[in-house]
Amino acid sequence: MYTWRNKIKFIALILILLFVLSASVHPLVVPMTHVEPTPAVYEFTIETSWLTMKDGMRLSATFFKPVPRAPGEKFPVLFEFLPYRKDDSFYIRDYPIYAYFVRRGFMMAKVDIRGTGSSEGAVPPREYSEQELEDAIEIIDQLSKVPGSNSRVGMWGISWGGFNAIQVAMRQPPALKAILAIDASDDLFHDDVHYIDGAYHVDAYELSIDHENGLPQTPDYKLDESYFRDRFNAYPWFLTYLKQQTDGNFWRKNSLRWSYDRIRIPVYLIGGLLDGYRDSVPRMLENMKVPVKAVIGPWTHAWPDNGVPGPNYEWRYEAVRWWDYWLKDRDTGIMNDPRFTVFMREGHGPDAELKITPGHWICEDWPIRGIAWKKLFPEENHQLCSHPGKPKVEALRYIPSYGISTGFWWGEPTGDMRPDDAGCLVFDGQELKEPLEIVGFPRVRLRISADAPLAHWVARLEDVQPDGTVSLVTGALLNGSQRRSRLEPEDLVLGKACDIRFDMHFTTWTFQPGHCIRLAVTNALFPMIWPTPYPMTTQLFLGSKNTCLELPVIPSAKRRAPAFRPPEPREERSDAHYLEGETWPHGLYEQKCDMWRSTVSVEWKGINKFEIQGRRYLTFERNYYETNNKSPAESCFRGEAGYRIELENRALYLHTAIDMYSDETNFYVTFIREIFENERLVRKREWQETIPRKFH
Repeated sequence: MYTWRNKIKFIALILILLFVLSASVHPLVVPMTHVEPTPAVYEFTIETSWLTMKDGMRLSATFFKPVPRAPGEKFPVLFEFLPYRKDDSFYIRDYPIYAYFVRRGFMMAKVDIRGTGSSEGAVPPREYSEQELEDAIEIIDQLSKVPGSNSRVGMWGISWGGFNAIQVAMRQPPALKAILAIDASDDLFHDDVHYIDGAYHVDAYELSIDHENGLPQTPDYKLDESYFRDRFNAYPWFLTYLKQQTDGNFWRKNSLRWSYDRIRIPVYLIGGLLDGYRDSVPRMLENMKVPVKAVIGPWTHAWPDNGVPGPNYEWRYEAVRWWDYWLKDRDTGIMNDPRFTVFMREGHGPDAELKITPGHWICEDWPIRGIAWKKLFPEENHQLCSHPGKPKVEALRYIPSYGISTGFWWGEPTGDMRPDDAGCLVFDGQELKEPLEIVGFPRVRLRISADAPLAHWVARLEDVQPDGTVSLVTGALLNGSQRRSRLEPEDLVLGKACDIRFDMHFTTWTFQPGHCIRLAVTNALFPMIWPTPYPMTTQLFLGSKNTCLELPVIPSAKRRAPAFRPPEPREERSDAHYLEGETWPHGLYEQKCDMWRSTVSVEWKGINKFEIQGRRYLTFERNYYETNNKSPAESCFRGEAGYRIELENRALYLHTAIDMYSDETNFYVTFIREIFENERLVRKREWQETIPRKFH
């Protein structure tokens, strides 16, 4: 007979089962009163040693080890895995971050990827190679067993370190208990630097990483046969990626976007509103079923404590709260904080040198409740209105050199957008009477046609200031061949109207009273995107629901602000420093027009000088982009990079050069690598390849 006593027993049984299940999902979390995160009370030592992989290859590891304050005290291990040469190129960079965490009771492990820096082996065939990810799993297992480890490992990093933390977590190594990924992406084709928005992009990074892959192994910098075989002669990644021009298994195998359930541990994400990888943060928040914390601030591809533009905060303190909770069983209260913290930009004039962004922090969940989609329709008088107007067709002649004001990717502070808007169809809304706040991915729908088989469409959301200057809010590009499918691109049908839709990149912005909302539509985004090859005129069909701008407007409300701490001074190394004249990575760029040849060019230069324990280093890079307004197929890129190392009795100099140009059907690439010792050329290697263009 079913009685109230049976009911109580049944409920009690269910509660016990739920407790057991929750303990199995999060076995590290012990409920307790909230405590402060671990303070900076630990002295530490720095040691370099080898980690031997299953095949016998040795990888170089630098450990920052806290000195125990009690007998038998053990520590979690935080692991970063990069090809960026921990003993020279990143030597100065690492210390301020590693010192912060080791002083708070974390063992820090920095490992050079196989074939790079101080590690043995050959340069991998690509970023995030199968070998790299397999090595990472083996390293995590070893780190969980090193003396002094409490058996729990966290993986973390910015950019590459965030990318591979995500990808290693997808493989679920048992000792990996949580990750922290800063400025990383879940979509390797569409959102990484090789094919921005699915269109071909030549990046300064691509030259620099291939360049450093050709450097000798530290600390001896030997120019022996193993160096030439494993590093100097390594096939350039630049050519590898140029041969992967369409989305598919090469890109998707390790892209989390297509399989969010493959990560089963907690994830902390940090992004920047001016970073090209920011879109992954809200996507992962929305789609992952594990505990996720996320912050998006106003900066570029940079650290939150010193990234530009500010304001900044002490992210390392928040990271300690995170790692304490998941790796030390200290309930710091971080899991009671809102899942999502984002910087709400209040709107500002164009400023390419912006140092501090006007705005404020807000705490929310994602998606934000109550978002209303405001639709605006381009009209024949180049206005944005709340309803479609009369049908009309606007023609736009393709001028491939437009886009320079937008920058080298969807990031960095930008100046006045009017020079780019001159090559666009622009549509302005009425002056606003009250503030309009947006957070999310603005959307565009366009009915278009083209008289060429390939065209890209670019849409920018802009803020027209009362003085007429124009600020960039966000934007995006759609590769016209991918209008139906990224996996199965196809030519446009000449003259046939079709409907396209795409999201702009994640943004926040407040359009202030007296300002106007602008939609700019164009087919060019130089030098960010390699120009499509055909002279053409495209058409935009107005007066239809299929051509509109949609804005994610958040409701007016009082929102909680985070209790972020201001940045703390960084603890610097005493045995290394930058030298005068350092301008990298900001560099300088110059734009030129040649009216006789109908060409437009952009040149970027950067230089860096530093010293480590008496050794001097100089690095430089130059990138030159050119396109032809009458014949856009005739575009080119020339890049060169140098790395000089001055040792006690010898000097080494590595020089790398890329010369690339195109016509309607092919890319033609010459890649040269040279190594000099004491000003004498020791070895030169050259690759010359013709690679067919495929929908770019």
